[in-house]
Amino acid sequence: MKHTFGGPWTQIKLDVLGRYLASFNQALQYRPLPSQPFKRIYIDAFAGTGECEIKTDEQTVETIEGSAKIALQTTPAFDQVHLIDLNQAHVHELTKLATGYGNRVRVHHDDANLAINKILRTLNWDQCRGVLFLDPYGMTVPWATLQKIAATEALDVWYLFPLSGVYRQAAKDFEKVDQSKSNSLDEVLGTPAWREHFYKADGQAGLLGEGESKIRVATPGDIAGFVHRRLAAVFKGWVSDPLYLRSPNGAPLFALFCCISNPAPKAVGLAKKIASHILGKFGTASKRESRKSSMPDQNLPLF
Repeated sequence: MKHTFGGPWTQIKLDVLGRYLASFNQALQYRPLPSQPFKRIYIDAFAGTGECEIKTDEQTVETIEGSAKIALQTTPAFDQVHLIDLNQAHVHELTKLATGYGNRVRVHHDDANLAINKILRTLNWDQCRGVLFLDPYGMTVPWATLQKIAATEALDVWYLFPLSGVYRQAAKDFEKVDQSKSNSLDEVLGTPAWREHFYKADGQAGLLGEGESKIRVATPGDIAGFVHRRLAAVFKGWVSDPLYLRSPNGAPLFALFCCISNPAPKAVGLAKKIASHILGKFGTASKRESRKSSMPDQNLPLF
């Protein structure tokens, strides 16, 4: 089946992932000991079909390899590959894709959060190291899932955070953020603190004595900075600055983070070196841009 979604930014995230998987397996091939290396695990939480069609411009559609196929073709190979998707048609394609790889590839027809929890419980993380790719369909990864992943202290996570989704849910006027939207934001951010960080009173009390209205003052950069701080509190190793993936008009659609759960200095140093080198090729946020993100940017295209 054809799996059509995304645009040029899709190729960027997949290029980043592919480079990291190859470097990760190469670096850990003989660690901690050549005679007893770690079992290397790859988990793809929203695996799709193995291929996707993207619009590279208004007239051109290109078929590219998806994350599942990239992971299966990585050399040195992973010892286990877990491909998760809830869509039955996607699972059918993934099952065909897995043919020929033996029992090291497991396809899970399940909700991503449930499947991740099951996988995490079945592996001995003292003997395993792995990479987990979180590329959710919208705001479908609750903070509780991230906490469980980080608790392994053995997984490197590439998390494509749905920046535009959060921006849409967090309406400009706080009064328009209904209970459903509030619950969704609480779940994906793991805290109600976004209310204070994203909104400020407008200083204008109502004529009939109503309280001041609250207006969203957070830019996409502010939101990404808030998420970065939240992730860094959970992933004790290291969290990269966000790589913004943008629409053709420049609006930031996603913020791609590399999150290292293992706090050991050697593990952090290795993962940080690899990830920083790769992200540097794609122009991840500089310190200057990170400082600017704390201020509203009137020239930044929004959603």
